[in-house]
Amino acid sequence: MYSTSLFPSFPPRPAALSAFRWTGRLLAGVAPVLWAVLMALALLLSAGAGFAQIPPEQLQVQQKLEGQRAIVDGVEAALGRDGLRSIDLDDLRNRLDPVRTDLTAGIALLEPLLANFNHRVKEIGPKPAEDAPPEDASITSERDALTARATELDAVLKQAKLLKVRADQLSDRITSRRRALFTDTLLARSYSIFDPSLWMQAAAAVPVELRGINYLLSDWAAYANARMPFLGQVAVAFGALVIVALIFLARSILARPLHRAELGAEGEPLSRLRASGLSALVALLRMAAAPAAVTAVLALLNSFDLLPPRVNEIAQGVLLAVFIVAVGRGLLDGALAPGEPQRRVVPLSDDMVRLIYSHASVGLWILGTSAMLGAVHRALVAPVPLSVATSATMALCLVLVASRSMRALNALSGDSDEDEGKAPDGKAIDGKAPDGKMSDGKVSDGKAEDGRDARSPTLLNWIKFPFWVLNLAVLGALITGYVSIASFLSSRTLVGVVMAGALYLVVALINALFVDSLTAGPKARHAAKALGIRPASLELLSVLIAGVLKAVAIIGIVIVVVGTFGTSTSDFADLASRVTLGFTIGNSTVAIGDILSALLFLVIGIVIARAVQRWFAVAILPKTAFDQGLQNSIATIIGYIGSITVIAMAMGQLGLNLENIALVAGALSVGIGFGLQSIVSNFVSGLILLAERPIRVGDTISVKGEEGYVRRISVRATEIETFDRAAVLIPNSDLITGMVKNFTHANTTGRVIVAVNVAYDADADEVRDILIGCACDHPQVLRSPPPRVFLMAFGDSYLKFELRCVVANVDYALTVKSDLHFAVLDRLKTAKIGIPYTPWSIYRGGRIGEEPPAGDEGG
Repeated sequence: MYSTSLFPSFPPRPAALSAFRWTGRLLAGVAPVLWAVLMALALLLSAGAGFAQIPPEQLQVQQKLEGQRAIVDGVEAALGRDGLRSIDLDDLRNRLDPVRTDLTAGIALLEPLLANFNHRVKEIGPKPAEDAPPEDASITSERDALTARATELDAVLKQAKLLKVRADQLSDRITSRRRALFTDTLLARSYSIFDPSLWMQAAAAVPVELRGINYLLSDWAAYANARMPFLGQVAVAFGALVIVALIFLARSILARPLHRAELGAEGEPLSRLRASGLSALVALLRMAAAPAAVTAVLALLNSFDLLPPRVNEIAQGVLLAVFIVAVGRGLLDGALAPGEPQRRVVPLSDDMVRLIYSHASVGLWILGTSAMLGAVHRALVAPVPLSVATSATMALCLVLVASRSMRALNALSGDSDEDEGKAPDGKAIDGKAPDGKMSDGKVSDGKAEDGRDARSPTLLNWIKFPFWVLNLAVLGALITGYVSIASFLSSRTLVGVVMAGALYLVVALINALFVDSLTAGPKARHAAKALGIRPASLELLSVLIAGVLKAVAIIGIVIVVVGTFGTSTSDFADLASRVTLGFTIGNSTVAIGDILSALLFLVIGIVIARAVQRWFAVAILPKTAFDQGLQNSIATIIGYIGSITVIAMAMGQLGLNLENIALVAGALSVGIGFGLQSIVSNFVSGLILLAERPIRVGDTISVKGEEGYVRRISVRATEIETFDRAAVLIPNSDLITGMVKNFTHANTTGRVIVAVNVAYDADADEVRDILIGCACDHPQVLRSPPPRVFLMAFGDSYLKFELRCVVANVDYALTVKSDLHFAVLDRLKTAKIGIPYTPWSIYRGGRIGEEPPAGDEGG
């Protein structure tokens, strides 16, 4: 039996037989259960083949939710502790902001996906009722699968939204804590400047801090030696010097062409655009050099890991000090232009500019030194009295500098009222506009012959009082022990002076670029021609852009001057993100980006709709067999449809539901019916005129005593051009509900009536022939229907005839009637047929009743 097998055979054993029998019975009992499970799995897989396929967007958001929730929980727990410093709050904010960004992006991914699923479920429809015919099993399984996927996706989306709300609330709490901390620090009362203990403790802390600086330098040397040999450190230092030299050399090279441009052509004053542009470039060069050099040196040292943490903190303070001095002096150089009156945009004299620049520069050095010492105090954990003494000294020095500068300005400009706006000889300074510009558009230095500014007394009257009030407030805060308030007010005053000059420079540059250059002159005409718009439209656009840019500049500079009051840059970034991504009003989310995109879409769409309307009116409709009125109606309706479609699509981009708008429109219909009844009536009447076309463009009509040609049918009224070339606007409702005479509704023909009176002794048949001959000889009179002559009446001394004929174009009816009058008069004279008339005496002057002078005949 087994001899033909390829494998050796062994006799079966009893134990093996029993194991086989037990396994067979087990399989026989489990098989039905396994079969049922397999069938159930097969049914599930067949019913929801796509259910197991989770969308990648959902999977991506779902995988990050747990980690994001852990971060939010950690930030919330940390925020509940007391004693958090500003740096701790910044750290919490830095941990929270990426989570908020990821959640916002995830929600933006899931919402369209959920809307897609819900739309597909809606298209399938609800389940049929119990008494309804059963639907196909595939439809049921598809509905169940889509509903399950939508439910799961909705759950993930709700979790993400809930976590996003928590993160936003924590961000608001961090901002509130930072502001409260800033307010507490600002209003904290420490030492008065008259308190001897302040200066004694500060003096005692100075040697301690000097020793700390010595130890810090020793630690820095050891730190650097451990990471790089001495020769390597020398090479790095030499590289830093080379970087600094290259940066300042580049500034010098770039400044040379600017200096040559300041001289102008043949010594002529520079235009405001050129002067403000040069001042802005000079300001940028002088602002950027020193901070860029220090930043590059620090980046070089950090790249070789040569700065320990505390030294790096002090280095950041040095960078801040350099930034304050360099940026402040750069802005002053750009606005005041000391020693360079050719490009000066601020209308001040040379002496006043030098005075303001020198005192402001001293104040900037004081402020920069205070910032650097503050960084040293924080790095070395200096005693509180030393930090307070540093801040108090800084505030006191700034008050002294401000007081001295105000006294010097008063002495320079003079306080006498009779000198305001006058030169020393008592004559008004002419040839100069109030904005410092000469009558020829050039920049003036704004000074009289003795070098004094003609506007400085008025300017000083505006700034003297606030400056003295601020100085007194700073002194009062120093005396009462509110050193933080004193340092804040003094530093912000100095920053305000610097930024006022910067604001003047920015506004002058904006005016020169958008107002002076684009509102008049050949440049404006060339720009308007290049853009394809009218010069007036370009002027309006330039003024609007200039206004927006000025508003942005003013807001930015006010924020810099006043300060953030405990708000960090992250808060501003968060505010910008919320405004851009959307803020909630009620149940609607409004985003600035969506509004701007909808407005842009609306403008572009309206332009395209008008272009399509014009294309139809100019290129398509004239080639059809439609008359001019029908062409105008079709073009107008196309314009209406295009505009309405664009407006609806723009509203859809904003997320507005047209059904809700329809409900609101229905609710307002009663108010429209009462308050806007006439407007709606005219609008509907205009549509009726365009559809029914009882009046068309080009028709000659008479309505309400006005006769003329229909020139345009608009939404509210119809424009009629009278025969006197006057435009009359007739409301559309009057054309629909009133009586209108349309001379050219069916055709352009019209009847002309010429009345003629002849004497009784004239031959009536001859008169009839003459009249008919005159009509038939005129080219505008139609032969069909033929002209007719009627004897209308027997007068007291005449026979009354009427010639009635039809002209081809009613527009020439008056001309034809006049021609017929001339022709009839000539032919009646030739035929010796008299026209009766009543004799009258001709008045030739003199008293009434007297005999006329000799030679005069009455007649």
